[in-house]
This record gives sequence, structure tokens and C-alpha cells, in this order.
Amino acid sequence: MSAGHGWAQGERDRVAALCEEHGIHTVECMLVDTWGMPRGKRVPVRQFLRGSGFHIANVIYTWDPTCFIFPTPWVDEEDGFPDMHALPDLSTFRVAGWADGVAAVICDAYDNATGEPVAMDSRHMLKRQLARAAELGYGVDAATELECHFFTAEWRPLYDDINCYSIYRGYEMEPFMLDIRESLRRTGIEVEATNVEYGPGQTEINLRYGPMMEMADHTVYFKYIVRLVAKRHGLNVTFMAKPFLLEAGNGMHVHQSLTVDGRNAFAVADEDSVLGNALMRRYLTGLLAHHKELQLVMTPTISGYKRVQDYSFSPTQVTWGLDHRLVGVRSIVGAGAGNRLEARWAAADANPYLVLAGCLAAGLDGLEHDYPLMAQVVGDPHADASWERLPTDITGAIANFDTAFNRSVFGDDFVENFIFMQQREAQEFATHADTSQDISDWEIARYRAVI
Repeated sequence: MSAGHGWAQGERDRVAALCEEHGIHTVECMLVDTWGMPRGKRVPVRQFLRGSGFHIANVIYTWDPTCFIFPTPWVDEEDGFPDMHALPDLSTFRVAGWADGVAAVICDAYDNATGEPVAMDSRHMLKRQLARAAELGYGVDAATELECHFFTAEWRPLYDDINCYSIYRGYEMEPFMLDIRESLRRTGIEVEATNVEYGPGQTEINLRYGPMMEMADHTVYFKYIVRLVAKRHGLNVTFMAKPFLLEAGNGMHVHQSLTVDGRNAFAVADEDSVLGNALMRRYLTGLLAHHKELQLVMTPTISGYKRVQDYSFSPTQVTWGLDHRLVGVRSIVGAGAGNRLEARWAAADANPYLVLAGCLAAGLDGLEHDYPLMAQVVGDPHADASWERLPTDITGAIANFDTAFNRSVFGDDFVENFIFMQQREAQEFATHADTSQDISDWEIARYRAVI
């Protein structure tokens, strides 16, 4: 057991009772790597309930999306690629809704020598920002809204035409979509709706709004379950940001609001402004102030920058608007308890803990500094050259990432290593990809099946 970290007896008893009730024989113990992919081990239930966790190589936080290991400032051959301690967080324990006798849990990583949280663990980063919000007197609610593309077993799109919101096309997909929704429900993850989206074989699945940490964990489970169920139906699925150059990409929109005593603090009408709420206005200014420097964690893959196109519903400028889908932050007001801010610039293949930590930290910075609110977009932002543009390749995003704000949010170790990793990603692309292709074979091989 890591020093100072263990299971409360009541929590351990609760989980043991669930394991007995549901005949659990195996627990899938997951850590999320820097690319947002779950890694870990399957542990027999008796061993799991001993509460010791397990050890795993710390290189999972700096390898590339294909698990290729290379020396980094974080770890190299001189260190011997040592272990760290993965300790399951029992608040995340779920009886699997996709298989009998199986449960799943998400783990936190601790340093073997010191017992302290591992600096590269993105889940710890989100915990720090939530603790900061709590110190200011706020809870945080959120929902992630992700898109994905479904393919046949041979990686052909399920269909080629564009039929957004089609109920008929949705009916054709319902045999596996129903299985996905039910597998999520049985795992304790509530789906609000699913719909056919704008790309070939593309679908959007909306999860119910809830506490931000729970939403981050649910997003990890969600992507995992979608992949498992698709495979069960002989299908492939990808959350790759841009699997087709000329078709819709996959985004991760983040809806967020602050709460006081469990009530939406953005819903209070307390000022005469376009938003009508001082807290919401100040939070929004923080999201806008840090939009560009957060782009690298919001869009972590080479192909993600091909999604940053005008009129693609992926933001290309630092902008905001009221219920406007061509801006960076869509502001929903007049909805009472449903008032919220929707950050629209993250890609579906991003790490949800990094995305949510970045959004929350930016919003809290806005509360603390009360930046002036820039003008809202009215009309077509892409026709207006005055709005600040976002980088459209990964090198531009790398150049914006090493800032005092990002170091305060993610930590020095993460900023330095993530830049190192992304520079290598850019070099690998330049060296090995046929850049004359719209979406190169290198990108497809690197991202489509895994991320």
C-alpha cells in the first residue's frame, strides 16, 4: 500500500458486497495514459479485495500512441524504466454492464519511494483543480459530448452518404447502438440521447450532466465500452479527430457550470449583462484568455489539426457567442438550471482529465482575475478577420504551450515532457508520412484503431 493511501473500511465492504452479489471474478483495473487510453491489468477478485493495488511501469506516461518507448526527461534507460504503484479508487468501481462476472475500476498512480501522486498522472491534475474550486466555495458540474465513426470489420464506413439526425439511418444502427446504451446503463452511466451525425458512419452520444470528476471517469469508461460493444457486433470504431479530410471530424464538447449547495450558480440573474450572471461572465473570460495555450492538450494528435477548419463546427478563432455553433465557447443562458458554458475546441481523441482540468483551471483563473469580456460573435465569425486565429498545425500549438498558466495547472514535469513527446510526434510525421495524402497512411496506422 502506498504510504498514506488506503481504502476506507466502509468503502472496501461496499465493494466486496457488490462483488459477492454480482459474482465478480475479475476486476479490470485501469490507469489512463497521457494519450487518454486506458492501461492496466485484470486482477482476480480475491487479490483485488486485498487492497494492495498493483505495480506498473511509469513509462506509460511518455510512450507514443503505439506504445513505442523512447528516452524522455521523465524516464530513460539510465532509470531502468521503474514501476509506480497503481491504487484503485473505489468511488469509480463499476459492475461491468458489458460482461458477466466482471467489474472495472480506475486507479491513481503513486510514486513507489515517496507515496506521493505521480506528477504525470492526469487524474491527479483534475483533482487539484477541483480542490481549488472547492476552496473557493464551488462544486463543478460537467458533461462531455463526444462523436465517433463506426466502420465495418474491414474499416469501411457503415455508409457513405451524409444523413445527419436521420431517424431512419439511426434505426439501421440501432442493433448495436441499443447494446451500447444498455451496456453503459448497466455500468451506471446514463445516456441522454444518441443521434446520427454529419459524417459517414458518425454518431454522437450524450452523457448526462454530473459532477466533473465523475464525468471524466465516465468518459474513460464510455470510450472503452463503445469499443468493446462495437467489436462484439463485428464493427470497428474510432474517436480519431479527423479520419476523413473532407468529412466531419470528431469533437469533445465540454459543458460546464459551477454549483453552490448543489444548485447551478450560473442560473442566478445578478447583473445587467448579456449573460445576466457575473460568475458565468468571469468564468467565460478565463476560458477565452487561455484558449490558445490549452490547444495542445485539447488537440493532441497530428490529424486533429486537420479538423481546425472554417465552417467545420470546430473553432478556428478565439471567440464566444450565445447559442452559436461556430465559436470557441457557446454560452447557454435563459435555461435556468441548465445555464452553462460549452467549450467546443477539444477533439474526441484527447485525454478527458487533461481537457477538463484545463477548462476548469481557465475558468477559475477568470474568477480570480475578472478579465474584460471580449465582444461576442454575432453572425459569421469566419468572415471577420479581426478575430484571433488558432494554430492549424501541431507545431503552432507546441509553441503556445509552455506558459506559467499551464505549468501551474499541469506541473513542470508534464509541460516539459508533453512538449518533448509532441515535438517527437511532429518529427515522426515529417519523417515517415506521405504528406501529399489528405489523411496520411501514417496517421491512420497511428491513431485510428487505438485512440
